[in-house]
Amino acid sequence: MDKSRHSTIIAVLFLFQAGCGATELGMCAPHTKEEGAPTRNWTECFDRPFSHGGMTHSMFCLNDGTDKPPVLLLHELTGLSPGTLAYAEELSKDFTVYVPLLFGEKGKFSLTKGLSAYWFRGSMEFFPGGEWGVPFQGSAPIVNWLRAVVQKVGERHAQQHIGIIGNCLTGPIPLALLNHPRVTAAVVAQPALPLRFWWYRDADHKSLGLSADDLQYARKSAARIYGLRFETDCMSDPTKQQTLRDEFGDRYMNGEIPARTYQAEGSPVKAHSTLIGSWRAQGEAGQPSRDARERVREFLLKELREPLPHG
Repeated sequence: MDKSRHSTIIAVLFLFQAGCGATELGMCAPHTKEEGAPTRNWTECFDRPFSHGGMTHSMFCLNDGTDKPPVLLLHELTGLSPGTLAYAEELSKDFTVYVPLLFGEKGKFSLTKGLSAYWFRGSMEFFPGGEWGVPFQGSAPIVNWLRAVVQKVGERHAQQHIGIIGNCLTGPIPLALLNHPRVTAAVVAQPALPLRFWWYRDADHKSLGLSADDLQYARKSAARIYGLRFETDCMSDPTKQQTLRDEFGDRYMNGEIPARTYQAEGSPVKAHSTLIGSWRAQGEAGQPSRDARERVREFLLKELREPLPHG
């Protein structure tokens, strides 16, 4: 066999192994190097990793007390990166911030480790039960673990509302945590579930990657939902925003970032991460993301400062 033919066969086999879904992820959702690094000491919130339902993950916070309303910040596919912790520190000016480590290492930015953790381990944790083409039933294991986390946070903040921010892989997960009555604000940033290794169906683009049970909990909640994505993001499909509108009506606020604010005419930008990455867009570096952070801050402050109902 000549070398050129041999190389062609190897390339075809590699693409087949990588999968169409993996290729789409790489083309549509670049996770750029982030701005910022943490300056404070993030420690285990509960003295040790938190265990529930056979799962154990570390939970980090600044342990500054519980006077400020609690916010649970879920990291992206790139892990609990320096940029994520820096954003958490920014949030900590107004909130008590809790940051779980779902995979990877604390303070490490790694897309490859995130993909590996998700596709070869995380799919068992992040996907709810259900067969191909059959509506998901029951909650994903990571959702059940996070519900226990929210319960624990609620016990520490007995007289306060709770906010949750999801990003990319974790983008839609805050919706599944609305079963707790004091979760009154959910930020759904560039939701990307379900992530497929092989190929995407039309239904996947519209789906939020949650089970029917999770969506039922979310529908019964009175929580307000703030959605974020860059207009040109092709990984967090725009039809997901329509799904959010259809499911939650007036409770849903669309915070989509218009393309004109981050790219010059004729110079398309593949932007994905609204709050943590994609800080060096066209024009003034990072301004659309900084503006989005401020809108999220104002949304959370408004919703979490509402008085608790009596009784």
